[in-house]
Order: sequence, then C-alpha cells, then structure tokens
Amino acid sequence: MAGLLNTAFPWECRDREDQAKASYNHPLRRTNQVLSEENMRLKRILRENGISWSPIAQAHMAQHNPALRRRTRSSMSSHELGCPSLPTEVILRILKFTMQSPHPIIDPLSRLIPENLSDKEKSRGNQIAIHFLATCRALHAEGTRYLWESNSFVFTTPESLRHFSQLSPEYRNKITHVKLRVIARYYDDQRRKHRLERGYHPDLKKDQLLNVRLRPKEPPLIRGGFRCYTWSQIADFLMALRAPYEPNYKDKNSPRPRLLPSLLLLRLDLVNFSETLLPFSGSELHEIASHELGCTLNELQITGMPFDDAGMKASAELSGMLKDEGLYLDGSATYIAHKKYLQNLSGKKWCARVVRAAKSKVHAADDDDSEESDDEDLLGHRHIHPRLGIMPPVPPEEGHPTSTRDQDKVIWKRVPISRESEERYWVQFSRAGGYEIAEPEWETDEEGLCPCCGEGHLSSSFLSYMMNDDDDFVDLD
Repeated sequence: MAGLLNTAFPWECRDREDQAKASYNHPLRRTNQVLSEENMRLKRILRENGISWSPIAQAHMAQHNPALRRRTRSSMSSHELGCPSLPTEVILRILKFTMQSPHPIIDPLSRLIPENLSDKEKSRGNQIAIHFLATCRALHAEGTRYLWESNSFVFTTPESLRHFSQLSPEYRNKITHVKLRVIARYYDDQRRKHRLERGYHPDLKKDQLLNVRLRPKEPPLIRGGFRCYTWSQIADFLMALRAPYEPNYKDKNSPRPRLLPSLLLLRLDLVNFSETLLPFSGSELHEIASHELGCTLNELQITGMPFDDAGMKASAELSGMLKDEGLYLDGSATYIAHKKYLQNLSGKKWCARVVRAAKSKVHAADDDDSEESDDEDLLGHRHIHPRLGIMPPVPPEEGHPTSTRDQDKVIWKRVPISRESEERYWVQFSRAGGYEIAEPEWETDEEGLCPCCGEGHLSSSFLSYMMNDDDDFVDLD
C-alpha cells in the first residue's frame, strides 16, 4: 500500500526543450547553414588562388578559352564516358530494382534518431542505391518516381512527418499506407525511478525502468514534476497529416488536399504506453481524429494500446478516423523503448473488429417506403445508429465465402494472418457488435467473448456503449 501512495502519476504536456531542439534541427535551417558555410569555404579558396567568382568574369574567360567550358555527363556519349550503352528497358529495370527497399524506409527526408531504432534497423545500412539519381536528369526523374511509389515508410517523430511535406504532391498523393511509431516520452525534475509494469507484454519477466529525461526545476508558478508526452504526441502526428501550404495550388473553390490524400491504411505502433500511469487524452485528440481526419481510412492498425479506461477512450476516438464498416485491428506492443534503442517484442494474432457495421432500422424503413416508420424508429430507438449519409462507407470486399447466417447480419473482411504479415484470410464479423464470429454455435447477434483475448469488450463505439440502453440513464431532475 505504501508503494502505491508513493507512486507519481504524470500529467500530459509538450516538453519545451524538445520543441526548441526540433526547431533548431529543422531541415531548411540546417540546409541554409551548411550551404552558407560551404559558400564561404569556396570563396576563400578562390580568393587564395586569385580567381574571381563573378559571372561576368567567368563568361569572359569561357569566350576567350573554349576549352574551359564545362561539359556535363548528359552532353557526352556513352563511348566518351568509357562505358557501353544499354537498352532503355534494361536501364529502367535496373533502376527500379535499386530504388526498391526490402524494408520500410524510416524517417525519409529527416535525420535518423538512433534511440528510435532497433538494433536490427541500425545494422541495415543503405537499403537503396540513391546515387543512381545523380546520373542524369532522365534517371533522376524516373528513379524518384520509383523511390516514392515502390517503398513503404515509417515515421518516428511528428517533425519527420511534417518535413515530408517538402516532397512534391505528385509523389505524396499516391501513398496509400504509412506507419507511425509513437514512442512515449517521460520527463521529471526530480531524480526518482519510474517503472513500466511487467504486464505491458508477455515477453517481459519483470518491471522495466522507464527512460525518464531529467529536466531542471522551473519557477514555482510553472507546473513541473513528473510529466509525459503520449496522447498529445499522437495528436501531433495526426496534425502533421493536415493539408500543408502549397503556393502553386490554384483551385480557390476547394480546400487544399491533406499531406497524404490517398491514405487508406494507417498503422500506429505505440511504445511504452503504460496502463497504470497515463492520464486521459484531452479534447485535442478527439478534434483531430474524429473531425478533421474523421471517416478517411479503410483500416486502422494499433499496437501497444493500453487496455484501461484511458486507452479505451483513446481507442474510441481514434476509431473515428475509420469510415463506416472500417476495419480496426488491435495488437500487442511491437517495441519497448530503452535508453539507447528499441527492443522488438513478439506478437501474432490481431484482435479485429468492424466499426459502425450495424444496419439501422432506418435502412429497413427506406426499403418499405414508410416515412411514418422512420419517425417512430428514430424517436423510440435512440440507441440505433442513424444513417450518416455524409461520407461513403468502405467499399465491400469481393470474393468472400458464403456464410451460413443471414447475409444482412454478417460482414466479411480480409484480416492479416499475423501482426507482421501481409498475407490475409477471410473473417466474418457480426454487424450487431462488430466482433469476429468464431464459434459455429454462436447464433446470437449480441457481443460475445473476443476470440483473440477471450475477454468481453465494449461495443465498436464508445458513445454507442454509453447509450446502449435508455434505462441506464438516470434522470437527475
């Protein structure tokens, strides 16, 4: 009991020092600084050798001495370059092979952070022959297209995802799936130990020390103590998916497209999200997930989500990103974060459910062309999901097996056979609860035990759970 009384619970915030560091390491600022330093070095070399860098002087020298004119590789034939020519089809096939990585590319267009990588990821080295793009303009254009179309990407910080807006919309608009690695950060202004409970993952044999960043004590009016950057970090990742400013966008009658307008599948790997420490998420996460990015995804995969009240609330808010009849996959944690690296954790089956899969009675009334029935159902059955009619649902998947149950009471989805596999198999879900129908003798439409963990869950929507029965509400008046 004394140990529980001495436990410090964090409060959610963004760390000012991390924000200042991210601003200092912004790619454009670093690029300008590097170019400025290189320009000064070149000018010093030219000045030491008595050479002027004025364009007028260079043109005068080239006019009097044509041998000084620079010849580019594109202006020289293959024989002059000393290499044989190859058919265009062969060159493009080689280029496509060299631009495709066997593993996801981590934090493209940004500097890698070693502590956000596993030991296996650190040992991979170069995964693509990026120098092919410097050969000529034709190979640069084709290779760039291959690079962004044939690879998958992982982002470990909100800043790296935000920097991705530097990529041309021509390539960003074709990306349909992406992974976000959200590593919880903890801060404290006192030297005390905080632990991640053993129940975080079955691979752990004992409680693990959390990597807590020490911060100096602030003046008394500034709130300090033990704090975390978790749910706000997820919100920052999702905010980075907003529409970036594009000066060349000319259509004034429609809003600018999001960072990844064709995104259909999103995976969130939550790392070090404790079940016993984290506070509830704020309104910021709900605003971005359920409104700004609401009803945009066909499938959402989340690993490492805490199975407590705070985790259930965040899960319900994040499921707002899915379209009607979208697939929500919940899995065990993929990583645990140590001080200098990430440790991979085992995991197999997903816990799958379909959100907002229930067909309301409004649909049946529309089929009978009965307006009076519509009004009666809406007034007498407030817990039934109304037909939204605003955003289109997920397109139905074709080629599924035939169910022995009523076709209007089940929905078929293709689910990955394991957490890290791309192979999928057919699974039928109950439209009433949204969960998988696993047992043949389960003939009821009510929600049963989850086939993945053997426990009962809330319904597919946190709000529908709260409003499942009108009798549960007490009139305080």
